[in-house]
Amino acid sequence: MLLVYLGIAWFFGLWLASVVMLDWRIWLAVGIGGLVTAVLLRRRQKFSWGLACVAVLALAGMRYVTAVPTIDENHIAYYNGSRSVTITGLVVDEPDVSDRFVNLRVDVDSIQVSGGAQLPMQGTVQVQTYRFPVINYGSRLRVTGIVETPPEGETFSYRAYLARQGIHSLMSLPNVTVLAEDEGSPLYRAIFAFKSRAQATIAQLIPEPQAALLTGILLGNDNGLPPDLSDAFRLTGMTHIIAISG
Repeated sequence: MLLVYLGIAWFFGLWLASVVMLDWRIWLAVGIGGLVTAVLLRRRQKFSWGLACVAVLALAGMRYVTAVPTIDENHIAYYNGSRSVTITGLVVDEPDVSDRFVNLRVDVDSIQVSGGAQLPMQGTVQVQTYRFPVINYGSRLRVTGIVETPPEGETFSYRAYLARQGIHSLMSLPNVTVLAEDEGSPLYRAIFAFKSRAQATIAQLIPEPQAALLTGILLGNDNGLPPDLSDAFRLTGMTHIIAISG
């Protein structure tokens, strides 16, 4: 039962932090104080449980405050809506490849607006570009285009979806130049290379659409599924089986 109370306290803390603007240090102090007091008063079970819930609530508030970035002139999202923006940054995740386009997650380290001075910058941009030339994890890019705020749909909020991943800016079909390759973590490069070889091997041994289905189940990449098969999984509520977690 305690776990249920703690779970409720955690989600309430996330909501409370979204409406009450407090410094993360205050949340942390309340959380540590609540945990210490709960341990000291553990013989008084109900009182101790209440303090533990307060502590978890406060720690959830700290988590929310530290996860939400400060959007100022040092963050790329500050420039959403600006035209003729040039950024440099590193591809920090496996490219998300679809039929015609690829989405690249780029950690920004500098920006140049309308031919002005190049300034240091932070934040992450989702860059949508064409599939070719192939751009891999660990590539350092120079990207010129329009920085946009991700859109809000009637039934699906792409803005909220990306925000949960720490992304608040989008660049669609910009001019992309690869400055360097094979940067980033050697471990991640090895993992993504192994995944790519495994996907190629599956494609050689098994015909479609079975190969795409097996790739989705084993490797978590369902981009190769035919649209009609994807729709069938979606309509029957079975999309969870074409993911590693499912």
